[in-house]
Amino acid sequence: MATVIAYGTDRQAYFDLFMASCRRHEIAPVALGWGKQWVGFGQKTTETRDYIKDLPEDEVVLSVDPFDVVFLSGLPEIEEKFRRASAPMVCGALNLGPFLRRVYDREFNRSGQRVPRNPTGYDYLNSGTWISTAGYARRLIDRLEREFGMRPTDMDQEILTSLYVHDRSQVDIDWRCEIFHNLLFKNFITRKPDVKHLVFRDGRVANVATGTLPCVLHASGNALLEGIAAQLGFDRGCAVPVASNKGYIKKAIFHITQLFGLHGPARLPARPERELLSEAFPDPEDSRTPGPA
Repeated sequence: MATVIAYGTDRQAYFDLFMASCRRHEIAPVALGWGKQWVGFGQKTTETRDYIKDLPEDEVVLSVDPFDVVFLSGLPEIEEKFRRASAPMVCGALNLGPFLRRVYDREFNRSGQRVPRNPTGYDYLNSGTWISTAGYARRLIDRLEREFGMRPTDMDQEILTSLYVHDRSQVDIDWRCEIFHNLLFKNFITRKPDVKHLVFRDGRVANVATGTLPCVLHASGNALLEGIAAQLGFDRGCAVPVASNKGYIKKAIFHITQLFGLHGPARLPARPERELLSEAFPDPEDSRTPGPA
């Protein structure tokens, strides 16, 4: 059975909804970081690596945020879909409009390469959810520290995006939304979720744009989830967010510092590897079959 890693420092936002979805699908997440002070995504990533290093090499590992994630299926379905994937690590995918594409490229895609285009329009990597095997994830995170110099305060999404745009055989995205669906909001003020591609039936969500049934719903843009929880049949009490506005403001400030480069220089690999990657993958526009089949 796959292992679910949920990294969080305390109870906030939609943690209760996350746990209710885990109970519904008989999932027992491993809580990391609880009671600690938040340092950054780099530390979250390395502490995840430190935990999974003792797991069997081929055990499937699923990393999720416990504050904005809802499970829509059990682990057997998730593992089955991952085993069909063409890449050893698969991250969630974002469908962004023209403005948010420019924002994303400035904040996360500092590789100098264009983000690959996929048939569904879900082209952009989100590292809030990813799935891999314990052995591969451990070795990859070792590389993030060794070759990219990832620090505790660095943004893992920036580094994983660099790998994704250069070589999808190492890190790919679930552009069919077989496993992950990343939910954004319609605007920054109301934070009402954008559900234009979604249909709700019998406790599941169908993505009509991709023709798939995602297993994990991730409100990666801090969209409000009360209405969605009701459509999925969850009790209203578990869908009341804890300190949601406080968390949203903190995340907004973080992204602003990322966007304007106030967090420091880009985390790039050593120059020889960048040159080799550019030579091996000069045009990342091709859409080789990625993610789950």
